[in-house]
Parts: sequence; structure tokens; C-alpha cells
Amino acid sequence: MPHHQKYKAVLLFGCPGSGKGTQGVTLAGMPNLFHLAMGDIFRGLDKQSPIGQEFLSYSTKGLLVPDELTVRVWKQHVQALVQRGEIRPDYHILLLDGIPRTPAQAELLRDCIGILRILHLVITNVDGLVHRLSLRAKKANRPDDADESVIRKRISVYEQETSPVLQSYPAALVADINADQHPLAVLRDIADCLSRCLPANI
Repeated sequence: MPHHQKYKAVLLFGCPGSGKGTQGVTLAGMPNLFHLAMGDIFRGLDKQSPIGQEFLSYSTKGLLVPDELTVRVWKQHVQALVQRGEIRPDYHILLLDGIPRTPAQAELLRDCIGILRILHLVITNVDGLVHRLSLRAKKANRPDDADESVIRKRISVYEQETSPVLQSYPAALVADINADQHPLAVLRDIADCLSRCLPANI
């Protein structure tokens, strides 16, 4: 891809449990939408490769992966998908889930992604969200994630570190979606939003 060309992208934003992954996977069923979840990209790294070893040097110590490394991993992953023909920059719109997570990442990505829309999945019923995440963690046999204090801490971290990323973009790009609804209702609202803002000739 020429250095001056940008990937077209839609950003999925929302606190843990707001439904980003569920909606991203569902939307990826559309021919021209390609879901990219940063957590999946990290988990899929070859742990023996230099970049995989660099990632492990942070993750195994419980440290946050630095912004520069996160963006470098993302760019290499996307470039590999383009080379294999799985992503066509002239056709696909990337659904970004979990990146950018910080204002610094937003700045590092500014030269390579063109944001068409930001879908902000808004949860107002925090107690209901905590209960839902707790049940989900128990079903997945992850007792640590079922601890209410841990869940509330994750939500707090999102508000402190990730939510400010929205301020890095023009307010006109942000569409607030009521994520307290049934997932199908959320999907309906997202589809309505995207149908009005995405290019009609793709």
C-alpha cells in the first residue's frame, strides 16, 4: 500500500462487556467489513519471533504493552493480511476493536487510517454490566474475572485511559449507541448508523 494511502476504518469503542467483540464479529459477516480485535492479534503472535518475544517481555510481567509496540504489531499484522490478499485496502473497511486504546496510539495511527465513524457503545446500567460480566466469567470458568471489584476496576481503567481517546477525534465522527439494549437492538442501531455514513459504492 502506498505510504500516502490510508486504510478506511470504523472504530468500536466501549467499556469491557459493552459488546464490541460480539458486534464486531457479527458485522464482519458483511462482505466489505473486516474485524480486527487487538487482543486476538496479540494472542496470535508467534511467541518465538522477535516481536513475539518483545511482547512477552511485557505481558508475562503483567505490564501494559507500550503504545509504539502495540501499533507496530498492528501494522505488521495488517500488512501481512494485505500481502495474503485477505484485506484489500481499496475494498475493505476495517472494524478496529481494542485499538487505539490511548491518545498516543491514536496519534501513531493517524497517518495510516482514515476514520469514517466511531461507534461508542454506551453502558449506563453499570450494576447490570457488572452482573452480566460476572456470570460470563463463571460460565467461562474464569473465577478471577468474576470478582466484582476486579470488574469495576477494569471499567474504571477504561474510563481513565481509553475513554479520553474519543477526544482525539472530531465529535462529529462519534455516534453514541445505547448498549444497554438487547444485542439485536444494538446491531440494528449500528447498522442504521453505518448505512448512512459508509460509501455507497463499496
